[in-house]
Amino acid sequence: MLTRRKFIIVMGGVTLAGLAGCGQEAPQALVCTPQPIEPGDECAVCGMFIREYPGPKAQVCTRSGQVLKFCSTSDLFVWLLQPDSAPQRLKAYVHDMGITDWDSPSDDAFMEAELAFYVTDHPVMGAMGPTLATFGSEAEARAFMAEHQGQLLAYDEIDVAVINDLARAHIRRTL
Repeated sequence: MLTRRKFIIVMGGVTLAGLAGCGQEAPQALVCTPQPIEPGDECAVCGMFIREYPGPKAQVCTRSGQVLKFCSTSDLFVWLLQPDSAPQRLKAYVHDMGITDWDSPSDDAFMEAELAFYVTDHPVMGAMGPTLATFGSEAEARAFMAEHQGQLLAYDEIDVAVINDLARAHIRRTL
């Protein structure tokens, strides 16, 4: 039987437990900006040294505050398309190849991955062979396609089938 005294003790404990978090400061918002690609930085997927290869690179800021760097946009999507990656991703960045050199992309040319225009099925090689060329404007992407051909995709259109097609194209080129 619940006596008045036990009831007061239980309610007091519940109230104290509810108030326990009230004095804590709110968690700080994570700042997520692209980081420079440093000598010795390795790709989070394949382990290759990032700066040694041409083509667009990528980065992801995770909710834990970690910055993952990728030697290619292909490897970025290999990571992004893993089921356990989506909850970890805070923001992703890719190079805008319309404003930087293909052979040595600038750290100043990163843009949000969700806003980029992607070109696949072109002959220009990146770190992992065939790659997704990334552009900040549709006009730049179409200019690239006029010179190199390819297919234009939006961020949301890149799926496992697109990445598998890139891998198959790499295998065909190496045989």
